[in-house]
Formats: sequence, structure tokens, C-alpha cells
Amino acid sequence: MTIVISQITKRFGSFLALDTVDLRVESGELLALLGPSGSGKTTLLRILGGLDRADAGNISFFGEEAQGMAPRDRQVGFVFQHYSLFRHMTVFDNVGFGLKVRPRKERLEQSEIAERVMRLLELVQLAPLAHRYPAQLSGGQRQRVALARALAIEPKVLLLDEPFGALDAKVRKELRRWLRRLHEEMHITSVFVTHDQEEALELADRVVVMNSGRIEQVGTPAEVYEHPASPFVYDFLGNVNRFACTVDKGEIRLDGPGLTLPSSGGDTGRAVAFVRPHDVELTRLEDGAGEQPRARIRHIFAIGPTARVELDLNGHALEAVMDKSRFNGLGLRRGDWCGVRLVSPQLFSDGEVAGSGI
Repeated sequence: MTIVISQITKRFGSFLALDTVDLRVESGELLALLGPSGSGKTTLLRILGGLDRADAGNISFFGEEAQGMAPRDRQVGFVFQHYSLFRHMTVFDNVGFGLKVRPRKERLEQSEIAERVMRLLELVQLAPLAHRYPAQLSGGQRQRVALARALAIEPKVLLLDEPFGALDAKVRKELRRWLRRLHEEMHITSVFVTHDQEEALELADRVVVMNSGRIEQVGTPAEVYEHPASPFVYDFLGNVNRFACTVDKGEIRLDGPGLTLPSSGGDTGRAVAFVRPHDVELTRLEDGAGEQPRARIRHIFAIGPTARVELDLNGHALEAVMDKSRFNGLGLRRGDWCGVRLVSPQLFSDGEVAGSGI
């Protein structure tokens, strides 16, 4: 079931929440709306579900104009951050609620409702807890009940608003993997809102990065991370080192560190160079050749499989991330000087950076 969003605009008083947004959600895909608070992602989700109405623009569901449709007629299932379960109902009754309140002519027989509810509880791995109440469940279990309730009405579209935001980090990670497997089984067209970059990159087929009511970039997780279209996307998706610089005659001259790097671009003028921490290479000074750029190690965080190293590069703070065993092999300690190489810096003009709001 394809959703087409065209020129959607929404204001709340003088605040422009969505600014002429265009987007196409492909049938059966899991799409993430990713961005900081105030970027417009939840407003867009609510307009998709019919909970809010756009001031301008159009939305079509399966080829039909949806702006005038009630939420029920859009055949949409909702999952919210805080579960919204009925505390006085059992797990079984919560999941079956949407089926029991249908108009009489559309309502299934009790036996059919019971069969569907139990089938869904087995799908979300909660069948043994069917007769418990929400207060007797963990946060992760309650969120799975909320998902089963949304699926019970057999929606054509599933909308999830920060579905794991109220859970601790370990439970969030477990539920992300579980939801990905569930989606691969059911292939319901799904849109979920998150401000968690890792969650979006791990779960989604495509990621929509939003900023100040506009879409900055749409692409696969690999595309938006490895080929960011704007300074905002680069800065928002993971940690990054930033250097003011001047580009001239195929060279990048970094202001603070006083380094010169080769540039593959033909642009000249003032710019900002972005370098991911994993693109910062460290060496022992005696292993380098010539006048190697040097930095002093300020802190080392070597927990787990990676080492995160904070450095002082001629007065400019720099972060490097590398495999811990490789870092240990260098024999470097806090306070040592080491060689530095910045790999594949990405350049954006001063104007692009200023316009991105970062």
C-alpha cells in the first residue's frame, strides 16, 4: 500500500511545523522519520494518521485522497510511546478491544476474535501472559501488547511514534531486532518516528532525515550515513569532527590545527571540513615519514571492542575511534604525542553550514 505525500504544510500559530513536504512511502516498507525535537516528524505522522489536518497539500492512500478520511477509514494502526493500554483490562482484552467495538455488522464472532487475539499474542510472544494485567508486565512486554492491539484490526498502514522511547537501552535494542523480524514476516507498510539515529539506521528500509519542518535527505541507512546531502545530516548522524578551513588550488587548509590536506573538489573559498572519528588514523611518531601532523592524547576510553581517543591537535579538540586491539598495538598512553591522518574529509561551504542551523 503506497502513500504519497505532496506539498504538506502545517502551522501552529506562527510556528511553521511542516514546510511543503513531499514524500512517497512504498508499499511494504519500514520507513523512519528521523530528526531532533521540533523537526516536524511527529506532526507529519499525526497528519498521516488523520489525528491532525494539514493546512495545505495532499495525501493519498492506495490512490485515494485521504485528507477528508477519518482515521478509521484510513485503516491505520497506531503504536504510541507510552503504550496507552487499558489498565483494568487483561492483555487478551486489550488486544481484542478494537475488534469488539466495531459496528455490529462488521464485528467478528466471539470465537473468531478469540482466535485472532491468541494468534497475535503468539506472534508477539505473549500468549502465556494473556490473562495478566498491564501492571503485571514489564515495559517491553507492554509495548508488545500495544503492537498486537494495533495489528488486531489488520491495518494496511502501521504508524509508530517513538515506540521504544520509554524503555531502557537494553530492552530497546532487543525490541528493535524483534520488530525488524516481525516486519519481515508481515510486510505492513510502516512509518515510525524516532530521534535515535542508531534505531533508525538499524531498523528502517529507508530513513527520512527532517530538520525545521523540511526533509533534508531520504535514502537507505547506508546512503544517508555514508553520503550525507547536507551539513545537518552529517552532523546529526553520529559524532563528527568539524574544522573551519579554506579551500584553494586543490588544498584544504584547516584554520585551527594549521594543517593542509588534499582536496578532490574544485571549489575555492571558506568552508567547513567534516571528518568522522573512525576516519581519523593514529600512528606512532617514529612510524611516520616526513613532517607528520602531531596531536597529544588527552583521554582514552577503551571499553569493549573499540577505543575512543580524545586528542589535542594544535589547540583543536579531535576525536578518533578505532579497533581496541589495533590501538593497543600502538602502545600509546595518555599524554603521549602521536601522528594523525584525517581520511576523506567532506567539505561544505560556509553558506551551507550557516543555512543548516548547526
